[in-house]
Amino acid sequence: LLDEAQATRVVVDQPASRGGLRFSHALIRDSLYGDLGTNERLRLHRRAGEALQELYGPDAGPHLTELAYHSFEAAPAGDVDSAIDYARRAGDQAASVLAYEEAARLYEMALEALEMRPEADEPLRGELLLALGDVQARGGDLPTAKEIFVRAADLARDLNEPEQLARAALGYGGR
Repeated sequence: LLDEAQATRVVVDQPASRGGLRFSHALIRDSLYGDLGTNERLRLHRRAGEALQELYGPDAGPHLTELAYHSFEAAPAGDVDSAIDYARRAGDQAASVLAYEEAARLYEMALEALEMRPEADEPLRGELLLALGDVQARGGDLPTAKEIFVRAADLARDLNEPEQLARAALGYGGR
């Protein structure tokens, strides 16, 4: 099938530095992806995540965003904890290289995955909110950061978490 797809230029070789194949146009990829049923899509994302975990093993650092994406897309089928973990780690990594918008997107992904858990983990939600507020502030989106820090403070107050409450107050007050 891949030979036939290459012959019709539906897929093409990746640049030499990356190797492998890619769709020749994003519209082709999106069209084929849209034709997949929900269960098939979940299964393929799970398999892609497992293949990436096996391929990269403990050296997953540069590939955390890919792992976060596939784990998140497969999360409704079961492994929500991996989606949260990879999204959080990828967010931490993005923040460490000053990619604040990307970090915010990944922390939001982790928070969304946390909503899929059958049992709540409010202390983790607080940590993710604090991380999200921090990168939004560092990225210059101060109004949104303040809203997030207020949510984190309210949650910390409800949980009787004085350290999280203090961090939320410091984040709200700015640097």
